[in-house]
Amino acid sequence: MIRLKNGYVVAYNKDFDVFFQDLLESIVRESRRSAESVRSSDDGLSPNELFLKELMDNCIYVTHQLFDMAKTREEFSRFMVTGFIFNSILCSLPVLEGASEGGDEQEAGDESEDDEGRVH
Repeated sequence: MIRLKNGYVVAYNKDFDVFFQDLLESIVRESRRSAESVRSSDDGLSPNELFLKELMDNCIYVTHQLFDMAKTREEFSRFMVTGFIFNSILCSLPVLEGASEGGDEQEAGDESEDDEGRVH
């Protein structure tokens, strides 16, 4: 199981795709809830900034758990990281393919003025 920052638990599923989808949906949903509850306190952040902060905090929290898991279940943690990378690429494919189909391809390391094709 993976626990989110607010205590919400995401149970493991033998089907990695189902687990990954549950984890993503839970992180987004619980981060949104946390951001909305913090909104009442005035810390100068916009609602979107609060939401992004909560998303990042949950991602860090999950990552720490995966690192701890790697100490005792190395193969499982490798599988998890590989699955995360693979699924992240699948989610980004439309944007990445759209950028590579454009007429003006840039060399690696070149920065565009408007960062078209950037995934995040």
